[in-house]
Amino acid sequence: FYLLDNSAEADLWLLNSCTVKNPAEDHFRNAIKKAQEGKKKVVLAGCVPQAQPRQDYLKGLSIIGVQQIDRVIEVVEETIKGHSVRLLGQKKDNGKRLGGARLDLPKIRRNPLIEIISINTGCLNACTYCKTKHARGDLASYPIEELVDRAKQSFQEGVCEIWLTSEDTGAYGRDIGTDLPTLLWKLVEAIPEGAMLRLGMTNPPYILEHLEEMAKILNHPRVYAFLHIPVQSASDSVLMDMKREYCIADFKQVVDFLKEKVPGITIATDIICGFPGETDEDFQETMKLVEHYRFPSLFINQFYPRPGTPAAKMHQVPAAVKKQRTKDLSQLFHSYNPYDHKV
Repeated sequence: FYLLDNSAEADLWLLNSCTVKNPAEDHFRNAIKKAQEGKKKVVLAGCVPQAQPRQDYLKGLSIIGVQQIDRVIEVVEETIKGHSVRLLGQKKDNGKRLGGARLDLPKIRRNPLIEIISINTGCLNACTYCKTKHARGDLASYPIEELVDRAKQSFQEGVCEIWLTSEDTGAYGRDIGTDLPTLLWKLVEAIPEGAMLRLGMTNPPYILEHLEEMAKILNHPRVYAFLHIPVQSASDSVLMDMKREYCIADFKQVVDFLKEKVPGITIATDIICGFPGETDEDFQETMKLVEHYRFPSLFINQFYPRPGTPAAKMHQVPAAVKKQRTKDLSQLFHSYNPYDHKV
């Protein structure tokens, strides 16, 4: 098989998907429609078909599940023959859920200098707004040895940076008797001179337990002084309704400690505007938090109720109010980071 830059010339479209927000699923649905109008063979992947494989617009289409991507060639071959194949099962070992597809699979990197490694799949939380949990399930971590081997192999292939990712890197290892700092120290040992390690998103509760070790790791010359810690709201009431498993004081403790112990650290965060039940007072608490910390990287999301989630059944904030709050927070961000939109 050959990958093509021009989708119109392709015989088959492999469409990946994200179920975090409504617009992402709308884009996925439109891509399927476009493929069908162009008489293309279609294979679907990602969280949307995994979470809701029986949706009408997915009928008759091949699906490769989030834990089955190592079988993508098999699914593509059968689809080209005119068959519809659906592989949605979980990988297990003696009844225990595994992290997913093997890490040693060959890959074509979008950027040949960057290797992105998923250290675990799923998570330990049950956030009331999250649809991804329906697709990814509970936490399943890859063994440290496999992750280190993948990193070493990547460096041998000319990679200069390793980016660690997952639904929640901070929860890594809790299902297999280890933890994130232990993994990171092993990876640091494997990083050659001139290469770097970048850590992905971690939720506040899990890094809170390892602040001292994390500060040491983030100070290492071969580790980027960067951490993505989603806060979502500065209101404890809203955080409770979200079932985020921490209070705003926990988040502040993490940020304050790291800013003190890791000079020049960049802390990114996420905020949801207009979560069900969010009052004007709740939102102002979030505005104050952003004004105080002036996060250099801020992901602002207007709340979208995802079907099948508890938050979708809660009392919704009016659309106009959600839109205005999103606008107000965006204006605050650009007021102290005026050129960010041009980067």
